[in-house]
Amino acid sequence: MIAVTMMLTRIPTTAALSVELNFSPGAQLWSTYINHFRNQLNLFVSHLTESHMKVVLLTSYFPPHVGGVEVHVERVAHHLHKRGFEVVVVTSSASGTAEFPFEVKYVPCIPIPYSPITPFLGRFLEKLDGDIFHSHTPPPFFSYSLKKSPHVITYHCDIEIPEKYGMFPIPKTVSRLIIKKSDDMLSKALDRADAIVATTKSYAETSRLLNGRHYHVIPNGIELSEFEGVEAEKEPIVLFLGRLAATKGVDVLLRAMKHVDVEARCVIIGDGEERNSLERLARELNVNAEFTGFLPRRKVIEYLARASLLVLPSLSRLEAFGIVLLEAMACGTPVAASDLPGVRDVAREAGFVFPPGDHIRLGEIINEVLSDEEKIRMIGNKGKKVVREKYSWKVIVDSLVKLYESLV
Repeated sequence: MIAVTMMLTRIPTTAALSVELNFSPGAQLWSTYINHFRNQLNLFVSHLTESHMKVVLLTSYFPPHVGGVEVHVERVAHHLHKRGFEVVVVTSSASGTAEFPFEVKYVPCIPIPYSPITPFLGRFLEKLDGDIFHSHTPPPFFSYSLKKSPHVITYHCDIEIPEKYGMFPIPKTVSRLIIKKSDDMLSKALDRADAIVATTKSYAETSRLLNGRHYHVIPNGIELSEFEGVEAEKEPIVLFLGRLAATKGVDVLLRAMKHVDVEARCVIIGDGEERNSLERLARELNVNAEFTGFLPRRKVIEYLARASLLVLPSLSRLEAFGIVLLEAMACGTPVAASDLPGVRDVAREAGFVFPPGDHIRLGEIINEVLSDEEKIRMIGNKGKKVVREKYSWKVIVDSLVKLYESLV
Protein backbone atom coordinates (compact mmCIF):
# COMPACT_ATOMS: atom_id res chain seq x y z
CA MET A 1 0.00 0.00 0.00
CA ILE A 2 1.24 3.46 -0.83
CA ALA A 3 0.03 6.45 1.16
CA VAL A 4 0.88 9.93 -0.07
CA THR A 5 0.13 13.02 1.96
CA MET A 6 0.94 16.52 0.82
CA MET A 7 0.66 19.77 2.68
CA LEU A 8 1.16 23.15 1.04
CA THR A 9 1.37 26.03 3.50
CA ARG A 10 1.47 29.67 2.49
CA ILE A 11 3.16 32.05 4.97
CA PRO A 12 3.03 35.38 3.28
CA THR A 13 5.83 34.68 0.84
CA THR A 14 6.96 31.12 1.32
CA ALA A 15 5.68 27.61 1.04
CA ALA A 16 6.44 24.34 2.77
CA LEU A 17 5.86 20.96 1.25
CA SER A 18 6.05 17.63 3.02
CA VAL A 19 5.50 14.27 1.39
CA GLU A 20 5.29 11.14 3.52
CA LEU A 21 5.66 7.76 1.85
CA ASN A 22 5.06 4.26 3.28
CA PHE A 23 6.01 1.37 1.02
CA SER A 24 5.05 -2.28 1.26
CA PRO A 25 7.68 -4.85 0.23
CA GLY A 26 8.09 -5.19 -3.50
CA ALA A 27 6.90 -1.68 -4.31
CA GLN A 28 10.30 -0.53 -5.57
CA LEU A 29 9.02 0.57 -8.97
CA TRP A 30 6.26 2.61 -7.38
CA SER A 31 8.86 4.05 -5.03
CA THR A 32 10.83 5.36 -8.00
CA TYR A 33 7.74 6.94 -9.57
CA ILE A 34 6.62 8.55 -6.32
CA ASN A 35 10.09 9.91 -5.53
CA HIS A 36 10.21 11.48 -8.98
CA PHE A 37 6.73 12.95 -8.42
CA ARG A 38 7.79 14.30 -5.02
CA ASN A 39 10.90 15.94 -6.49
CA GLN A 40 8.85 17.63 -9.19
CA LEU A 41 6.37 18.90 -6.59
CA ASN A 42 9.18 20.26 -4.45
CA LEU A 43 10.62 22.08 -7.48
CA PHE A 44 7.17 23.49 -8.26
CA VAL A 45 6.65 24.69 -4.70
CA SER A 46 10.15 26.18 -4.63
CA HIS A 47 9.29 28.12 -7.78
CA LEU A 48 6.08 29.40 -6.17
CA THR A 49 8.09 30.51 -3.14
CA GLU A 50 10.68 32.36 -5.18
CA SER A 51 8.31 34.03 -7.62
CA HIS A 52 6.29 35.64 -4.80
CA MET A 53 9.18 36.92 -2.67
CA LYS A 54 10.26 40.56 -2.81
CA VAL A 55 13.94 41.09 -2.05
CA VAL A 56 15.33 44.57 -1.41
CA LEU A 57 19.10 44.81 -1.92
CA LEU A 58 20.86 47.81 -0.38
CA THR A 59 24.35 48.96 -1.36
CA SER A 60 26.21 52.27 -1.28
CA TYR A 61 27.48 51.73 -4.82
CA PHE A 62 26.06 49.82 -7.78
CA PRO A 63 27.10 49.55 -11.46
CA PRO A 64 28.08 51.43 -13.53
CA HIS A 65 30.24 52.41 -10.53
CA VAL A 66 33.24 50.05 -10.63
CA GLY A 67 34.14 47.68 -7.78
CA GLY A 68 33.91 44.13 -6.47
CA VAL A 69 30.93 44.69 -4.18
CA GLU A 70 29.10 46.44 -7.02
CA VAL A 71 29.57 43.40 -9.28
CA HIS A 72 28.55 41.03 -6.49
CA VAL A 73 25.27 42.83 -5.75
CA GLU A 74 24.40 43.23 -9.44
CA ARG A 75 24.89 39.51 -10.07
CA VAL A 76 22.80 38.56 -7.03
CA ALA A 77 20.04 40.89 -8.26
CA HIS A 78 20.27 39.48 -11.79
CA HIS A 79 19.99 35.85 -10.73
CA LEU A 80 17.21 36.46 -8.20
CA HIS A 81 15.25 38.36 -10.87
CA LYS A 82 15.88 35.54 -13.34
CA ARG A 83 14.41 33.03 -10.87
CA GLY A 84 11.21 35.05 -10.53
CA PHE A 85 11.90 37.10 -7.41
CA GLU A 86 10.72 40.69 -7.32
CA VAL A 87 14.00 42.58 -6.89
CA VAL A 88 14.53 46.20 -5.85
CA VAL A 89 18.03 47.66 -5.53
CA VAL A 90 18.54 50.75 -3.37
CA THR A 91 21.81 52.64 -3.89
CA SER A 92 23.31 56.12 -3.80
CA SER A 93 23.13 58.56 -6.68
CA ALA A 94 26.95 58.43 -6.77
CA SER A 95 26.64 55.06 -8.52
CA GLY A 96 25.63 56.59 -11.83
CA THR A 97 22.70 55.22 -13.81
CA ALA A 98 22.19 52.38 -16.26
CA GLU A 99 19.37 50.15 -17.53
CA PHE A 100 18.55 46.98 -15.56
CA PRO A 101 15.69 44.44 -15.84
CA PHE A 102 14.79 45.10 -12.18
CA GLU A 103 13.99 48.30 -10.30
CA VAL A 104 16.84 50.49 -9.00
CA LYS A 105 16.09 53.33 -6.57
CA TYR A 106 18.67 56.11 -6.15
CA VAL A 107 19.13 57.99 -2.88
CA PRO A 108 20.48 61.56 -3.22
CA CYS A 109 23.98 61.83 -1.76
CA ILE A 110 27.12 63.90 -1.29
CA PRO A 111 29.65 61.93 -3.42
CA ILE A 112 32.78 61.92 -1.24
CA PRO A 113 35.45 59.25 -2.04
CA TYR A 114 34.85 55.68 -0.81
CA SER A 115 31.68 56.46 1.17
CA PRO A 116 28.85 58.63 -0.19
CA ILE A 117 27.01 60.64 2.44
CA THR A 118 23.22 60.15 2.23
CA PRO A 119 21.54 62.62 4.64
CA PHE A 120 17.96 61.54 3.78
CA LEU A 121 18.62 57.79 3.82
CA GLY A 122 16.65 56.91 6.96
CA ARG A 123 13.52 58.65 5.71
CA PHE A 124 13.93 57.01 2.29
CA LEU A 125 14.25 53.50 3.76
CA GLU A 126 11.19 53.90 5.99
CA LYS A 127 8.99 53.88 2.89
CA LEU A 128 10.36 50.57 1.56
CA ASP A 129 8.44 47.35 1.76
CA GLY A 130 9.69 43.83 1.08
CA ASP A 131 9.91 40.27 2.33
CA ILE A 132 13.72 40.24 2.70
CA PHE A 133 16.08 43.19 3.14
CA HIS A 134 19.66 42.37 2.25
CA SER A 135 22.27 45.09 2.76
CA HIS A 136 25.96 45.05 1.82
CA THR A 137 28.68 46.73 3.83
CA PRO A 138 30.99 48.66 4.01
CA PRO A 139 30.32 51.58 3.86
CA PRO A 140 28.10 51.31 6.96
CA PHE A 141 25.28 53.76 6.24
CA PHE A 142 22.76 51.55 4.42
CA SER A 143 23.07 48.65 6.89
CA TYR A 144 22.94 51.00 9.88
CA SER A 145 20.00 53.08 8.68
CA LEU A 146 17.73 50.14 7.85
CA LYS A 147 15.33 49.37 10.70
CA LYS A 148 13.26 46.70 8.92
CA SER A 149 13.20 42.91 9.24
CA PRO A 150 14.13 40.27 8.22
CA HIS A 151 17.49 41.90 7.52
CA VAL A 152 20.50 40.03 6.09
CA ILE A 153 23.88 41.79 6.11
CA THR A 154 26.70 40.63 3.87
CA TYR A 155 29.85 41.87 5.57
CA HIS A 156 32.38 42.18 2.76
CA CYS A 157 35.31 43.59 4.74
CA ASP A 158 36.47 45.67 7.69
CA ILE A 159 36.78 49.41 7.26
CA GLU A 160 40.35 50.45 6.40
CA ILE A 161 41.51 53.94 5.42
CA PRO A 162 44.45 54.32 2.98
CA GLU A 163 47.39 56.54 3.90
CA LYS A 164 46.65 58.85 1.01
CA TYR A 165 44.11 59.61 -1.68
CA GLY A 166 45.94 60.38 -4.92
CA MET A 167 48.63 62.90 -3.96
CA PHE A 168 46.87 63.95 -0.74
CA PRO A 169 47.90 62.29 2.57
CA ILE A 170 45.13 61.33 5.02
CA PRO A 171 46.03 62.20 8.65
CA LYS A 172 46.06 59.18 10.98
CA THR A 173 43.88 60.97 13.51
CA VAL A 174 41.22 61.40 10.83
CA SER A 175 41.55 57.73 9.80
CA ARG A 176 41.15 56.52 13.39
CA LEU A 177 38.09 58.70 13.91
CA ILE A 178 36.42 57.44 10.70
CA ILE A 179 37.16 53.80 11.56
CA LYS A 180 35.82 54.13 15.12
CA LYS A 181 32.62 55.83 13.98
CA SER A 182 32.10 53.28 11.19
CA ASP A 183 32.74 50.32 13.50
CA ASP A 184 30.26 51.67 16.06
CA MET A 185 27.58 51.98 13.37
CA LEU A 186 28.29 48.55 11.91
CA SER A 187 28.35 46.87 15.31
CA LYS A 188 24.85 48.18 16.04
CA ALA A 189 23.64 47.08 12.60
CA LEU A 190 25.09 43.59 13.08
CA ASP A 191 23.45 43.33 16.52
CA ARG A 192 20.05 43.98 14.91
CA ALA A 193 20.55 41.76 11.86
CA ASP A 194 18.57 38.55 11.48
CA ALA A 195 21.47 36.89 9.62
CA ILE A 196 25.07 37.77 8.78
CA VAL A 197 26.93 36.54 5.71
CA ALA A 198 30.72 36.44 5.34
CA THR A 199 32.40 35.54 2.06
CA THR A 200 35.19 33.44 3.65
CA LYS A 201 35.82 31.80 7.00
CA SER A 202 39.35 33.14 7.42
CA TYR A 203 38.24 36.72 6.98
CA ALA A 204 35.38 36.39 9.45
CA GLU A 205 37.65 34.78 12.04
CA THR A 206 40.07 37.71 11.89
CA SER A 207 37.52 40.51 11.55
CA ARG A 208 37.25 43.17 14.25
CA LEU A 209 33.47 42.95 14.16
CA LEU A 210 32.60 39.41 13.00
CA ASN A 211 34.87 37.42 15.30
CA GLY A 212 32.66 35.80 17.94
CA ARG A 213 29.41 36.34 16.04
CA HIS A 214 27.32 33.70 14.30
CA TYR A 215 27.58 34.01 10.52
CA HIS A 216 26.96 32.05 7.31
CA VAL A 217 29.79 31.62 4.78
CA ILE A 218 28.54 32.28 1.24
CA PRO A 219 31.38 33.22 -1.14
CA ASN A 220 31.50 35.54 -4.09
CA GLY A 221 30.87 34.01 -7.50
CA ILE A 222 31.40 34.55 -11.21
CA GLU A 223 29.33 34.10 -14.34
CA LEU A 224 30.65 30.88 -15.85
CA SER A 225 28.91 31.53 -19.17
CA GLU A 226 31.25 34.50 -19.72
CA PHE A 227 34.21 32.15 -19.89
CA GLU A 228 32.76 29.24 -21.85
CA GLY A 229 34.85 28.46 -24.92
CA VAL A 230 37.54 30.98 -23.94
CA GLU A 231 40.81 29.49 -25.13
CA ALA A 232 44.09 31.21 -25.90
CA GLU A 233 47.74 30.29 -26.18
CA LYS A 234 49.57 31.36 -23.06
CA GLU A 235 51.95 34.28 -23.38
CA PRO A 236 54.59 35.52 -20.90
CA ILE A 237 52.16 38.10 -19.51
CA VAL A 238 51.96 38.99 -15.81
CA LEU A 239 48.55 40.60 -15.42
CA PHE A 240 46.96 42.98 -12.93
CA LEU A 241 43.28 43.85 -13.23
CA GLY A 242 41.59 46.35 -10.95
CA ARG A 243 41.35 49.87 -9.65
CA LEU A 244 44.64 51.77 -9.43
CA ALA A 245 44.38 52.76 -5.77
CA ALA A 246 47.05 52.82 -3.06
CA THR A 247 45.56 49.82 -1.25
CA LYS A 248 45.84 47.63 -4.37
CA GLY A 249 49.64 47.41 -4.13
CA VAL A 250 50.38 47.75 -7.84
CA ASP A 251 53.72 49.34 -6.89
CA VAL A 252 54.64 45.99 -5.29
CA LEU A 253 54.09 44.26 -8.63
CA LEU A 254 56.19 46.83 -10.50
CA ARG A 255 59.06 46.42 -8.00
CA ALA A 256 58.77 42.64 -8.33
CA MET A 257 59.15 42.88 -12.10
CA LYS A 258 62.58 44.41 -11.53
CA HIS A 259 63.65 41.02 -10.11
CA VAL A 260 62.18 38.88 -12.93
CA ASP A 261 64.86 37.19 -15.04
CA VAL A 262 62.62 35.30 -17.46
CA GLU A 263 60.84 36.75 -20.47
CA ALA A 264 57.84 38.63 -19.07
CA ARG A 265 55.62 41.58 -19.83
CA CYS A 266 53.51 43.27 -17.16
CA VAL A 267 50.06 44.39 -18.29
CA ILE A 268 48.04 46.60 -15.93
CA ILE A 269 44.35 46.93 -16.78
CA GLY A 270 42.33 49.56 -14.97
CA ASP A 271 42.46 53.17 -13.91
CA GLY A 272 42.35 55.25 -10.76
CA GLU A 273 43.88 58.00 -8.70
CA GLU A 274 47.31 56.32 -8.53
CA ARG A 275 47.82 55.83 -12.26
CA ASN A 276 50.17 58.78 -12.81
CA SER A 277 52.43 57.89 -9.91
CA LEU A 278 52.53 54.22 -10.97
CA GLU A 279 53.44 55.07 -14.55
CA ARG A 280 56.20 57.30 -13.20
CA LEU A 281 57.47 54.44 -10.96
CA ALA A 282 57.51 52.03 -13.93
CA ARG A 283 59.68 54.47 -15.87
CA GLU A 284 62.02 54.94 -12.90
CA LEU A 285 62.40 51.18 -12.47
CA ASN A 286 62.74 50.68 -16.23
CA VAL A 287 60.40 47.66 -16.21
CA ASN A 288 58.37 46.37 -19.15
CA ALA A 289 54.90 47.52 -18.06
CA GLU A 290 51.90 48.50 -20.15
CA PHE A 291 49.04 50.54 -18.67
CA THR A 292 45.92 49.96 -20.77
CA GLY A 293 43.33 51.91 -18.78
CA PHE A 294 39.81 50.50 -18.85
CA LEU A 295 39.12 47.95 -21.59
CA PRO A 296 35.91 46.41 -22.98
CA ARG A 297 34.88 43.29 -21.06
CA ARG A 298 35.62 40.95 -23.97
CA LYS A 299 39.14 42.32 -24.24
CA VAL A 300 39.67 41.87 -20.51
CA ILE A 301 38.69 38.20 -20.76
CA GLU A 302 41.09 37.74 -23.69
CA TYR A 303 43.93 39.08 -21.54
CA LEU A 304 42.89 36.81 -18.64
CA ALA A 305 43.11 33.81 -20.98
CA ARG A 306 46.44 34.82 -22.56
CA ALA A 307 48.21 35.65 -19.29
CA SER A 308 50.49 33.14 -17.60
CA LEU A 309 49.92 34.65 -14.16
CA LEU A 310 47.34 36.98 -12.59
CA VAL A 311 48.68 38.97 -9.62
CA LEU A 312 46.60 40.56 -6.85
CA PRO A 313 49.16 42.37 -4.64
CA SER A 314 46.73 44.17 -2.32
CA LEU A 315 48.01 45.65 0.94
CA SER A 316 44.82 46.10 2.95
CA ARG A 317 42.01 44.07 4.48
CA LEU A 318 39.74 46.07 2.19
CA GLU A 319 40.66 43.29 -0.26
CA ALA A 320 38.66 40.57 1.43
CA PHE A 321 38.14 38.10 -1.42
CA GLY A 322 39.36 38.97 -4.92
CA ILE A 323 36.74 38.14 -7.54
CA VAL A 324 39.40 38.70 -10.21
CA LEU A 325 41.16 35.58 -8.89
CA LEU A 326 38.09 33.51 -9.79
CA GLU A 327 37.93 35.09 -13.24
CA ALA A 328 41.56 34.19 -13.92
CA MET A 329 41.01 30.64 -12.65
CA ALA A 330 37.99 30.27 -14.95
CA CYS A 331 40.34 31.10 -17.84
CA GLY A 332 42.89 28.49 -16.75
CA THR A 333 45.36 31.10 -15.48
CA PRO A 334 47.36 30.58 -12.26
CA VAL A 335 47.13 33.31 -9.62
CA ALA A 336 49.42 34.90 -7.04
CA ALA A 337 47.98 37.07 -4.28
CA SER A 338 48.89 38.73 -1.02
CA ASP A 339 48.50 36.47 2.00
CA LEU A 340 45.51 38.36 3.38
CA PRO A 341 42.49 36.85 5.18
CA GLY A 342 39.85 35.86 2.64
CA VAL A 343 42.13 36.40 -0.34
CA ARG A 344 44.35 33.49 0.72
CA ASP A 345 41.36 31.12 0.78
CA VAL A 346 40.76 31.75 -2.92
CA ALA A 347 44.37 32.08 -4.15
CA ARG A 348 45.49 28.79 -2.61
CA GLU A 349 42.84 26.94 -4.61
CA ALA A 350 44.91 27.38 -7.78
CA GLY A 351 48.02 29.42 -7.16
CA PHE A 352 50.33 31.09 -4.68
CA VAL A 353 50.33 33.57 -1.81
CA PHE A 354 53.10 35.90 -0.68
CA PRO A 355 53.50 38.26 2.30
CA PRO A 356 51.78 41.60 1.59
CA GLY A 357 54.30 44.08 0.21
CA ASP A 358 57.02 41.46 -0.34
CA HIS A 359 58.11 42.24 -3.91
CA ILE A 360 61.13 39.92 -3.64
CA ARG A 361 58.95 36.85 -2.96
CA LEU A 362 56.51 37.90 -5.68
CA GLY A 363 59.41 38.15 -8.13
CA GLU A 364 60.43 34.59 -7.22
CA ILE A 365 56.88 33.33 -7.87
CA ILE A 366 56.79 35.06 -11.26
CA ASN A 367 60.12 33.45 -12.22
CA GLU A 368 58.93 30.03 -11.00
CA VAL A 369 55.64 30.09 -12.89
CA LEU A 370 56.71 31.67 -16.17
CA SER A 371 59.64 29.28 -16.52
CA ASP A 372 57.44 26.16 -16.34
CA GLU A 373 54.75 25.72 -19.01
CA GLU A 374 53.60 22.41 -17.54
CA LYS A 375 53.02 24.02 -14.14
CA ILE A 376 50.95 26.76 -15.79
CA ARG A 377 48.82 24.11 -17.51
CA MET A 378 48.31 21.93 -14.40
CA ILE A 379 47.44 24.81 -12.07
CA GLY A 380 45.21 26.33 -14.74
CA ASN A 381 43.20 23.10 -15.14
CA LYS A 382 42.80 22.81 -11.37
CA GLY A 383 41.47 26.38 -11.22
CA LYS A 384 38.84 25.72 -13.88
CA LYS A 385 37.56 22.69 -11.95
CA VAL A 386 37.39 24.52 -8.61
CA VAL A 387 35.47 27.46 -10.06
CA ARG A 388 32.86 25.20 -11.69
CA GLU A 389 32.26 23.28 -8.47
CA LYS A 390 32.29 26.04 -5.85
CA TYR A 391 32.01 29.52 -7.30
CA SER A 392 29.27 29.62 -9.94
CA TRP A 393 26.46 32.09 -9.31
CA LYS A 394 23.97 29.21 -9.31
CA VAL A 395 25.71 27.69 -6.29
CA ILE A 396 25.95 31.05 -4.51
CA VAL A 397 22.35 32.12 -5.13
CA ASP A 398 21.05 28.67 -4.16
CA SER A 399 22.66 29.24 -0.75
CA LEU A 400 21.21 32.74 -0.45
CA VAL A 401 17.71 31.56 -1.32
CA LYS A 402 17.88 28.86 1.38
CA LEU A 403 18.92 31.52 3.88
CA TYR A 404 16.10 33.87 2.81
CA GLU A 405 13.50 31.10 3.07
CA SER A 406 14.66 30.24 6.58
CA LEU A 407 13.93 33.81 7.70
CA VAL A 408 10.51 34.63 6.19
